[in-house]
Amino acid sequence: MIIAGEASGDMYGGRLVKSLKEMYPELDIFGVGGNAMAEAGVDLIADIKDLSVMGIAEVLWRIVPLLNIRKKLVRELKADPPDGLVVIDFPGMNINLAGKAKELGIPVVYYVAPKLWVSRKGRIKKIRKSVDRILAIFPFEEEFYLSQGVPVTYVGNPIVDFLKEDAGFQQFRKKFSINGRETIIGILPGSRPAEIQKMLPVFLQAARLISMELDGPVRFFLPRASTVSADMLDRIIYESGLDVTITEGASRAVLQAADVSIVASGTATLEAFLLGALQVVAYKTSWLTYSLGMRLLKVPRVSLPNLLTGRDVVIELLQHQAIPERLARETLGLLASNDARTSYLEAAQEVRLSLKSEGASRLAAAAVLETFSF
Repeated sequence: MIIAGEASGDMYGGRLVKSLKEMYPELDIFGVGGNAMAEAGVDLIADIKDLSVMGIAEVLWRIVPLLNIRKKLVRELKADPPDGLVVIDFPGMNINLAGKAKELGIPVVYYVAPKLWVSRKGRIKKIRKSVDRILAIFPFEEEFYLSQGVPVTYVGNPIVDFLKEDAGFQQFRKKFSINGRETIIGILPGSRPAEIQKMLPVFLQAARLISMELDGPVRFFLPRASTVSADMLDRIIYESGLDVTITEGASRAVLQAADVSIVASGTATLEAFLLGALQVVAYKTSWLTYSLGMRLLKVPRVSLPNLLTGRDVVIELLQHQAIPERLARETLGLLASNDARTSYLEAAQEVRLSLKSEGASRLAAAAVLETFSF
């Protein structure tokens, strides 16, 4: 059984399942995921679209359907216990589910473990009791979990593997007639519907201000995640009155094509960073979620590039700072600064060298099979 709760987890899970099937073709895998996991051969009993919730306060509005899905998963564990459970990120549900599995004698592997070095370190007690092995995707996580008495294997970051693949960049440029004579701005407002509703109108207002300031043609591209309704995007963009090209996925091609992108804080910020794609990071949520989150954070930064480097290599605009005027000003500043681009690329290269170079998903699959004694 394998459980992911959002688009990035589905992406990691899909690659993990492919590697598992290559190593052990007889495996029967079921669980919760999205398109990537389904295409890899997972029998989905729930879709990540049903789990997509943005923050602490927002969970309260959807607590009943979320609890119903969790109850369904627990029933599945009891009715037909799998030989092992793999949970990917999504700690709000997965830590609890791991505990239920452990009570039933089912071994548990946690892939893309909770960032307890950032916040909510108290969860370590539950993880220590319910998880047989952590599969760490950052090198310093291995030391952290070992110090907490949790078995851990550093497998490398699967994003590194994704970035080595052909993202169709040249085909993308040809398809959309990108010729280098215009400014390209990427807009990546997240993969959860609540994020889109909160962030996209702000990003679009910033985009309008940017287009008014720049000389020459400007084009805006927005890659749609599979977890986001096309109708929702169309409606918000239509209301903005801005001309935006929506692509189906193709986030890496958009990041590569863009002179700079405005990105919602999350996995996409690391993807952009490792690509060397300039970005301004922003995030807004409800005031309650933000207030609680700031109390729980043990670090002064939230975006992955800044967390990994320990310094401000990308601009972070959070909550009251994430306003159209500020987003536009910072984006225009990056477009005009060669020094900012140089320091950014140097920091990105530093982080790339710290991560395992390739084969993260295969290493993760091997660790899963070893833990479950296949």
